[in-house]
Amino acid sequence: MLRVMSAIRIALLAAAASSTGAGDAAARVIDRPTWCETIVTGQGPAERERGLGICLVEVLVRVSGQPAVADDPRLEAMKMRARDALQDLEYEDRMKGLPLGDEQGTRDRPFYLRPTFEPAAIEAMLADLGLRVWPADRPVLAVVATAEQYARRWRVVPGVDGVTAGAQVEALLAAGARFGVPLVLPATDDPAPADSAPAGADALLVGHLVWDEAGLGWRVTWTMPGRDVAPWSGSGISFDDAFRLGIGRAAAVLSGAVQPR
Repeated sequence: MLRVMSAIRIALLAAAASSTGAGDAAARVIDRPTWCETIVTGQGPAERERGLGICLVEVLVRVSGQPAVADDPRLEAMKMRARDALQDLEYEDRMKGLPLGDEQGTRDRPFYLRPTFEPAAIEAMLADLGLRVWPADRPVLAVVATAEQYARRWRVVPGVDGVTAGAQVEALLAAGARFGVPLVLPATDDPAPADSAPAGADALLVGHLVWDEAGLGWRVTWTMPGRDVAPWSGSGISFDDAFRLGIGRAAAVLSGAVQPR
């Protein structure tokens, strides 16, 4: 009975609204936790199985709140059974509206692959891994991230000027969706340091990115003020990966996968 009720809780997430306004009450329900999107080349079986495997891992991480599950060697066998856990599967031609080229068949055409997995199947897989579902009402995470590139410094907030800065906001929000963490971003580019979660948030994540010209990538350090968690960092990475590093670790802290020092 417990497994059935947990599966129902996950299914309810798909119908819940998700917002990012800073004024809302803390704790929000994430949207479509067992849904995923990836890109495949053509609609052949091999590409479909590859794409389903990628999405299965992403969904298991999101529903459990434990990024480390992606490195579990037992997932290789589970990915082979991903199609058996499907609730729905959708393709979308990334080049729809464009005619096929002379040398391009449907096998070579890029598609979005969008599977939705059965909540009960996902919960059963997590149980096989010794993991549990992270409850639906996720803590809201306020993210204050600053970036430096050459002589410019900015805070990653909606509406900030610059192509790189705007893309970083999108990447940050995408990381939140990937790990199932509701985010609140600062409303202004206020340079004042942040040391506590603002109203409407349950926790605070602070990051600092610096462009490393020699390493052709970003160096980043993340902290969670108010939480007894050691800082973590990365280097030589894209800003997409820098934000995934920050949000992924924060998800593990909030879900209880990472214990305080």
